[in-house]
Amino acid sequence: MNTPELERRVAVALKQHAEAAMNGTKTDRAKLERLLAGAEGGRKSRRGSVAGADAAAAAVAVLVWAMGLMSDKPESSSPLPAGPTQPEQVATAYVDAYASYDRPRLKSFLAGDALASWPDLEMTNRGDEAIEFRVLLDSCRELNDLSIGTQVWCAFDVHALGSEQVGRGPFSNNRFLLTVEGGKIIESNIYFDYNNNGFNIQMYEPFVAWVTQHYPQDAQAMFAEDETPPDDTSDELFHQHIADYVAAHRP
Repeated sequence: MNTPELERRVAVALKQHAEAAMNGTKTDRAKLERLLAGAEGGRKSRRGSVAGADAAAAAVAVLVWAMGLMSDKPESSSPLPAGPTQPEQVATAYVDAYASYDRPRLKSFLAGDALASWPDLEMTNRGDEAIEFRVLLDSCRELNDLSIGTQVWCAFDVHALGSEQVGRGPFSNNRFLLTVEGGKIIESNIYFDYNNNGFNIQMYEPFVAWVTQHYPQDAQAMFAEDETPPDDTSDELFHQHIADYVAAHRP
C-alpha cells in the first residue's frame, strides 16, 4: 500500500469518525468545544483539533475508526449490583466499566441520550478493547451543576498498541466529559488527544507503517478504505500484529 493510498483511506476514516462522534453523543461540535474550553481552565496542555489534522497526523483516525472490532461479551445472568449515586462516584464507576470492557455494566449506567447512543458507545468500546487501549484514570471531578445534571470531568492517560511494552507513553491530556443525573450518565463524550500527546507520532504512525511493510495483505483488511466496519478477522489481526510489533520493538 503506497503513501497516497494510505492517506486517502485515512481521510475516509477521519470523516466517518467525526460524523459518528457528533451523531453518537447528540452534541454539536460548537457545544463540545465550549464545554472542553471551559473545563480546560489553567491546564498546561493544549487540545488538538480533529477537523484540522493534516493527513499524516490524521493517520491515527484509522485507529479510532477501527472501533467496531470485538465481539460482544455474553450478558451476565446475575443482576447488576446497586451502583453509586454521587456524580463523581458514578463517573468513576462508569470509567472503570469502560476501561475493563464490562459492557453490560457500562450500559447499566446510561440513561437519556446516552442510552439512545449505546450502539455507538458499544462499538467504540469494542474497538478500544481490540487495539488494547488501556485507560489509566487520574481522577473525576465535578465541573458544573446544570439544569439537566452535573458535569463531571475524568482525566486519564493511555497505553495502546503495546506502547507500555515497547517503552513509550503513557499518553496524557485525555478526558471523559460526562453529565450525571439521578445516578445515571445522560451525556457521554470521550476525548483522546492523540494529535498533541505524542501517541500519533510515537506509536500509531510507526505501527501502521510497520504492519503495511510486513503484512501488506493484512493492512488492507485492518485499515479498510470504504465505510464498511471491520469484521471479526480485523480484531484477530490487530491482536496478532500488536504482539508481533511488540516482539520486534521491545527494548
